[in-house]
Amino acid sequence: MKKTILTVVLCVLTLNTALAQFDSAMFVSDVFLLDNYIKRQNKDVNFKDTKTYKGTPYNNPNFLPGNIYKEGTLLADNIAIRYNAVADEMEVKQTLSSDDENARVLTKSQDVYVKIIEDIYVFVPYQGGVENGGYFQVIFEGGQIALYKKHVKEFIREKKATSSITKTLPAVFKDKPVFYLVTKSGKFYQMPKSRSKKLKVFGDKQNQMKAFTKQYNLDLNKQEDLLTAVKYYDSL
Repeated sequence: MKKTILTVVLCVLTLNTALAQFDSAMFVSDVFLLDNYIKRQNKDVNFKDTKTYKGTPYNNPNFLPGNIYKEGTLLADNIAIRYNAVADEMEVKQTLSSDDENARVLTKSQDVYVKIIEDIYVFVPYQGGVENGGYFQVIFEGGQIALYKKHVKEFIREKKATSSITKTLPAVFKDKPVFYLVTKSGKFYQMPKSRSKKLKVFGDKQNQMKAFTKQYNLDLNKQEDLLTAVKYYDSL
């Protein structure tokens, strides 16, 4: 997982100034610092030139309407947001029609979460620090357990043609999502790739979960079926 995620450290606005004043002025303020050239050249691929690669470095290549919250309080509503899964960053701009070059990176903080249409993203620090933390999509939040999704992109570099009978293969971004069960105390349990090993994550409820998934023919490697199983687990 570590090798599939680029860690790009970019300095951006401070929460107690620009975020608190999330208005039109913030998009031209010099408290935003972002080197777009370096950002767009990640992995030797120009993100803007979509013809040079397959897949997308983003969860969704388009900016979508969304809101930003801090500790449950609305900071900004109906702005344009896009999640860059490769850089693990939230890109924001004032409106959907604003030039993408005017997009800026949102400060990473566990107190700030983002809602893009109906999808909620939270930032989870690692060992109390921001540097190695990351964004997770909240798929489900129950009374006892939550299901989080980490959007991971596997990058395969371009392969040049080696002869006249072969052709150049473009670079590819492949989706390799990782799911986690998250307890109310904040402990993360990664769901293994194997279907059978996934059941072991349910601990002392493993046999009940095995019977439930068999009864309803659930494939725990599919997000929809995994969600159904987690909702049942939360009810036990």
